[in-house]
Amino acid sequence: MEEKNKLIQREEIKTYFETGKYPTQSQFGRFIDNYVHLNELNFGLDVKASSSWTGKYYHFYLAENIEKSGRGHINLEAESGSDPKKIDNYKYVFSKDINYKFLNIKLSGELDIDKYQPKLIIKRYKQKKKVKRGVKDSGFYREHLEDAKSWGRESEYPVTANEMTLDINPIHYFKPGANYNEFYPSGTLNRPGSFRYTVHHRKPFSLIQMFLEIDINGTKYQSYPVNIKIVLGKERMDLVNYIID
Repeated sequence: MEEKNKLIQREEIKTYFETGKYPTQSQFGRFIDNYVHLNELNFGLDVKASSSWTGKYYHFYLAENIEKSGRGHINLEAESGSDPKKIDNYKYVFSKDINYKFLNIKLSGELDIDKYQPKLIIKRYKQKKKVKRGVKDSGFYREHLEDAKSWGRESEYPVTANEMTLDINPIHYFKPGANYNEFYPSGTLNRPGSFRYTVHHRKPFSLIQMFLEIDINGTKYQSYPVNIKIVLGKERMDLVNYIID
């Protein structure tokens, strides 16, 4: 069986049409499949906050000494009402039920999922900061799969249907403060001018971008990004919600 979406070299395709040869039906099929029509790239995402929601219970910790701990905070999912455990080099801050909405994802346009193997790609906004080799500009960056998982996030999701409901575990895009309305976006610095609150409701928020990525003949193509602002609630039953551009 031929490998799905495998790119056939141009020189091989030319041999199908050499003088005196008669291309077979299968070879004509390979020739057509190897050609990318521009209208095949007209794809994208429609993302909306779902009316469905869930709740999870978390213990929140801040590092006492980041050089020893290796990271600045831990958001630990736990059984509701459970006692927080002691974690070396971390200070327990508080525990809280976090209620949040899911995201409804719909692919725009007709897309053959089996053929194009689409994925949802998440990029997280990071501030400008100093690194060993100089300065890393602010912007949206895709996390390595294992790095994202270590923080309770995902940097990509497989697309299994044209319409999906997605749980992105939004609290893992934040680091805790002294209380819930003092959370910061994960990876930001506590300094004057750091973005932190929505303009009208003074709720902490974090920024991500979502793309649809497809595979055509071994080449990756991405849709235009969908900008998503993850907004924390204030009250106990105030859901984590999304502002989507």
